[in-house]
Amino acid sequence: MDQVKKYITRATELTALSVWRLIQEKGFSSNDLLTEEESLKRERLIDQAGVDAMIAGLTDIPFTLEVVGSEGRKHIHQYGEALPVLMGTFGSGKKKLDMVNDVVEGSKAAKLNTTGAVSVIAVSSYKGLMATPDDIDYIDKLFGPPQLKGKISIRNSVEENLAEVVDTFKIEPHQINVVIMERDRNAHYINACQKFGVNLILIKAGDFLPSILAMMDYKDHQKILHLIMGSGGFEEGVLAAVAGKALGAVVEGRGWSADKEIAKKYQKIWTIDDFVSGKKEDCLVSVSAITGDNKWFNLPAVKQLNKGYQVTTLTVDQRGVKIKSTVHH
Repeated sequence: MDQVKKYITRATELTALSVWRLIQEKGFSSNDLLTEEESLKRERLIDQAGVDAMIAGLTDIPFTLEVVGSEGRKHIHQYGEALPVLMGTFGSGKKKLDMVNDVVEGSKAAKLNTTGAVSVIAVSSYKGLMATPDDIDYIDKLFGPPQLKGKISIRNSVEENLAEVVDTFKIEPHQINVVIMERDRNAHYINACQKFGVNLILIKAGDFLPSILAMMDYKDHQKILHLIMGSGGFEEGVLAAVAGKALGAVVEGRGWSADKEIAKKYQKIWTIDDFVSGKKEDCLVSVSAITGDNKWFNLPAVKQLNKGYQVTTLTVDQRGVKIKSTVHH
């Protein structure tokens, strides 16, 4: 997998660099006041630059990648049209892998040149990743560290799960950080966490990076424990699940839809092996920072040097979570 890792990280790094250059050339700023039309136009421009760069980064890989999910297709439901997405089959060779991508995770951050935009690819064994359904965009998620495997579950109430966390780690509720998307659909999670007394972290967007943080070994956090609960993006959930399989973490989910008839189809609770049936040793996630991330990990934005550009990438595989900066000329 070392060769696969080299090419996959190159692809996310080139994508991050291309999108960052576009942001600088266009002068995108947090002070920009965008109409809905302007915002959509800018997002389309960003995604297209990212897709073009990622395609270029994957064209000559010496193995075969089949894309089974790409985050941008959910915009059909949001905007009535699809934004540019990366789909298809790339490379050649006997080794075959499945891939899910989010060319620009954190598009709002990219549009306004604020922290939080990254480029992501996750791979696993061929026919080993859950493909994106056509009728749902969201997953009800529960992600946590390896020490909680077999102890917490979506089947349990929020209170039961949190009580188990307290008992397992011998900590107080306020020492548990629970990250939840601030949405009406997550109100019952939010209310239960507030009553239990945990440190509730409500986010407007982007539950992917905190999901990785939540699934890391508790010992690596200096006694700061994170959990992910509630409904968030489908592809982001599968991307995170690949990391979860590599790390041996808690990964459970269930398809979510506001449409009651569609929701009836998704009553099954998905385990890590439903999301990622492939082998642990084939699991790899590459996350290259575009505008940087200051909240969850130390991922600085792309930086222009005297000669070249520095891109910082977080990778997750069975050896753990690593962060490395690379200079591209």
